[in-house]
Amino acid sequence: MISIDKQSRVPVYEQIKTQILTLINLGIFKPDTKLPSIRQISAETGVNVNTVKKAFNELEIGGIIYTVPGTGSFVSEEAPGNSAVKEKAKKDISASLETARSIGLSKQEALAIIDEVYKEI
Repeated sequence: MISIDKQSRVPVYEQIKTQILTLINLGIFKPDTKLPSIRQISAETGVNVNTVKKAFNELEIGGIIYTVPGTGSFVSEEAPGNSAVKEKAKKDISASLETARSIGLSKQEALAIIDEVYKEI
C-alpha cells in the first residue's frame, strides 16, 4: 500500500507521511482505523524501522493519528478535517505549481493537469 521512491529528493519519512495522509483523505483509512504497524511498513518497503517511526511520530504530533501502547496506531477522529492535512496538501501543491510556473506552464495548463491527475487517482 505504501511505496518508496528511492530516487526522489523527498525524504523517505516524508514520503511515508504523505502517503498515509493521502490514504486518510481518500477514506481508505477512516477515523479509528488501525494503521499497519511500523514494523509491517518497514518490512514491506525495506525502510529502516526508525524512519517509519519518525513519520508516525510526526503524524501523531500533528493530531492525525494516535497510538495506544501495546495495540498500535489509529487514525484520529479529526484527521480528515485536520488543518495539518490541508496545510500539507497546500504545501505540496504549491511546490508543484512553482515548478509548473518555472517551466512556463500557464495557470490554465496547470489546472488542466491537476484535473487530469485528480481523475486518475
